[in-house]
Amino acid sequence: MLMFLALIACGGPPSDSLLWRESWEVLISTQNGGLVDGRAAVGNTGLLRGQGRLHLDSWSPAESPMLYGIYGGPEDVDISASRDAVRVGSALIGRFEPGDNWTIRVSSEAANAILHIDPGGPRPPIATGRIGAGQWTVTAPITQGRVHGWYTAGKRGGLVKGLAIALHRGGDARAQGPRRAAFALSQTISIGFDQQDEVALRWARVGDRDFPVDDARFSISADGSARLDFRPSADLWIAFEPTEAGGRQDGLEHLLGPERWAAELGGHRALRTVRRASAVIHLEDRIVRGSGILLTVD
Repeated sequence: MLMFLALIACGGPPSDSLLWRESWEVLISTQNGGLVDGRAAVGNTGLLRGQGRLHLDSWSPAESPMLYGIYGGPEDVDISASRDAVRVGSALIGRFEPGDNWTIRVSSEAANAILHIDPGGPRPPIATGRIGAGQWTVTAPITQGRVHGWYTAGKRGGLVKGLAIALHRGGDARAQGPRRAAFALSQTISIGFDQQDEVALRWARVGDRDFPVDDARFSISADGSARLDFRPSADLWIAFEPTEAGGRQDGLEHLLGPERWAAELGGHRALRTVRRASAVIHLEDRIVRGSGILLTVD
């Protein structure tokens, strides 16, 4: 995380730029076929610098979605000194406890949750680069983390178990294109791809083998299915078929008209679509299966 801080701080403290924004994300593929999307974002695109928001959304095959959000001004936001955790009001996400595990905690009349994400999986190199006049950086501190905890909203919800990806993203670049991401997970598989413009975070591990990712290409079809292809550098490609678990959220819906205009002018894309998927991994002369997560931000 210190390297992340150094990269986004080039030219001054990372929060100086009017285009600066930073996010902490946890995507969970649950054992019951569901999906949990926990994320916090802080930035300067609103009327006040350092405004923040935190969302915790859950989709399950057997229940209606649980969608929780909290928003706060600068006085309600607390980012850790190492920038690997953030609190917005009474909710928090990131590395708060000793060790490398992450925590998501929500406590309100609408929803309550405590989710622990154990460290695990390969640690891909930091992805960073210039986009226009700004810098953008993405890291994945956890790529195959075991999740245990609970999430309830009234009488709905309960225990949560599964596997997770944790991502830390930030910088002052003005995005030119959409974000596209796909992840395949199981007890023996951790494969990921997260790209916006020319900045792409990529990794692929099956069993105890790490595969080259230089040629990774990701495509989405009109029906929502997707393909992540690592050929020719690795004889590996993954077919994703989306399930019913997932949904779409507008990350700018809480902003007033002038704030929304400023955010869009700054290249802040926030129409977030996340979907649980099946993942069929074609590896050399065999096929293995895992759970998948598809994410787009337009």
